[in-house]
Amino acid sequence: MKAKLILLFLLGIFSSSFAHIGSPNVIYEGMAGKYKVLVNVLPPDVIPGIAKTSIIVESGEVQKITLFPVYWYAGEKGAPKVDEAMPSPTMPNLYEGQVWLMEQGTTSITIEIEGSLGKEKIIVPMFAVSTAKKTMNPSLGWLLVGLGALLFVLMITIIGASMSDGLVKPQAAITPQLRKRRIIGIIASGIVFCFAIWGGKTWWDSWANDYLQYMYKPFQASTKIKEIDNHLVMELKIDSSSVRGRWTSYFVPDHAKLMHLFLVRQGSMDAFAHLHPIRKDTLTFESVLPPLPAGKYLVYADIVRYPGQPHTIADTFEITEAQSTHLIRNPSQVTDKDDTYVITNPLTPEQPLLSNTEITICGSPGVKTYLQDSSTVIWEENPQLEAGKMYPLKFTVQAPQGQATQLESYLGMIGHAAVVKDDGSVYIHLHPTGNYSSMAQQILQARINTDDKKFTTKFPDSKIFKDSIDRFLLSLDTMNEASREAYFMASMNHISQDSTHQNHASVSFPYTFPQAGNYRIWIQVKRNGKILTGVFDAKVN
Repeated sequence: MKAKLILLFLLGIFSSSFAHIGSPNVIYEGMAGKYKVLVNVLPPDVIPGIAKTSIIVESGEVQKITLFPVYWYAGEKGAPKVDEAMPSPTMPNLYEGQVWLMEQGTTSITIEIEGSLGKEKIIVPMFAVSTAKKTMNPSLGWLLVGLGALLFVLMITIIGASMSDGLVKPQAAITPQLRKRRIIGIIASGIVFCFAIWGGKTWWDSWANDYLQYMYKPFQASTKIKEIDNHLVMELKIDSSSVRGRWTSYFVPDHAKLMHLFLVRQGSMDAFAHLHPIRKDTLTFESVLPPLPAGKYLVYADIVRYPGQPHTIADTFEITEAQSTHLIRNPSQVTDKDDTYVITNPLTPEQPLLSNTEITICGSPGVKTYLQDSSTVIWEENPQLEAGKMYPLKFTVQAPQGQATQLESYLGMIGHAAVVKDDGSVYIHLHPTGNYSSMAQQILQARINTDDKKFTTKFPDSKIFKDSIDRFLLSLDTMNEASREAYFMASMNHISQDSTHQNHASVSFPYTFPQAGNYRIWIQVKRNGKILTGVFDAKVN
C-alpha cells in the first residue's frame, strides 16, 4: 500500500487518450511469476517517442529489470535491444525506465525481472499512436528564421568571394571580370539555395501531411432512441468515415462482451447504466434501455479491435419526458443478462432528487454506504485526494449483520469500476488489474508464443472473422454461469481478493486522477449471484 501511494509523484503528465478519455496512463497490477508488480506506462503522444515506465516490485529481491517494446507485426524476435530500468533514488522497490517506440500500432512493453524469485516476464499491452500535433513557440520560430536568413547571406557571400576575392593575390586589386564573377556566384548560389529551401519545405510539408493523415482520430458514432415493441432501444451506429473500411469487422470481445457501454445522465450524474449492446450489423449496435429517467446522457462505448487496439467512442443522446413515462419499462427485460443500472442522489444538493424510484445513496472516502442487497461498502481512502497521485481505490464490502462475505467473479474480474469527471472530460473503465485491455494482452501473448516462421500479419477474411466472433459469443451465452466465469478467470492475471477476515471482502482499482475537479465513481461487484453497484463522490484537488 505504501509503495503504491509513493508512486504518486512520478505520474504528472496527462493528455487526451485514444483509449478511455482524459487518462492516457496504462496501469498494470498483477503477478510476474512470483513477483507482485505495479506498472505504470505513460505512452508518448507523438510517435516516434518515449514511453516512460515505472515499476514497483512488492515481493522478492530484484537484481535487474529490463524493458523492450514488442510490436505485433514484428514479434519478440524483431524487438530492439533492451533498456534497463534503474532503481529510484527516492524510494526502494521502485524502478524507472524509458522505452523508445518507433512505430505506430499494436505493441507492448515487455518487462523482464531477475531476482531472488527467478527470472520472470510480463507484457503490458498498449496502442502506440500519435495523438498530438506539436507547435513551436512563435519567438523561437522567428529566432530560427533570423538565423536562417543570416546563414543564407553568409553562404552566398562566401561562395561569391571564393569565385573572386579568393583568386586574387594579397594586396592585388580585383579586376572587373572577377567582380562580375562574384555577382554571378552570389546570384547562382542564391538560386540553388532557394531551390534547396523550397525542396526542403516541400518534403517537410509532405511529411507533416502524412503525419496528420495517420494521427489518431477517435471513432465517431451517432446514438438515437427507438421505440420497439413498447420498449426504448438505444441504437449506436459507428460512422464508417471515421473507421477504415473493413476494420469494423475485426472487433473482438473483451471480458466476454463485444462492447461495454456506459451511460451517465449529464449534469446531475444521478442515473448510470452499464450495458452490453448486441451487434446488429458491422456498424450498428443496439441495447434495450433500463428504466432510466428523462434527460441528456453521456455515452462511453469501449471496444477492442484486432489485433488489440482499444477504443472509446463518445456521444450523447436524450430521453424525453414522453418516452420515459408512456412506455412500459420492465427492468428484467434487458439485452444482456449482465446489464445493470442504478439511480442515485444528484451530484450537488442544489439539483432535484429523482422521485418515485429506489435510490442508492452516494458515499465518499471513508464513509460507509449501503448496496442494493443491504450489504455495505466503504471506500478506504484519505478524503484529501490530489491530481497526479496514484491511489489504490480500495473498497471493502461487508455483508449484513456481519455474515461471511465472498465476492464472486463478474465478467472474469472480481470487480469493475467506472470513473467520470463531472464535465464528462475524463472517463475510464477500471479493473483490479489496471486499465489495460485483457484481450489485447492475450492477443499479444499469443503472438509472442507463435513461431515467427508460422506467423503472418495478413488479416483473415473479414466476413469469416466476424462470423467466428459471433459464434464464439453465442457459445458463451449458452454456457452456464459457473463454466463461463471459470473460462474467463483462467485467462486473467488476478490479484486475489482480501480474505483476512471472513466477514468482509476487498477489491481495489489502481488509478491516478488526471485533473482537479469533482468525480463520481461507480464500482460493481457480484455477491450471491447479484451484481451490486456502489457509488462514490470524490473532490480532487
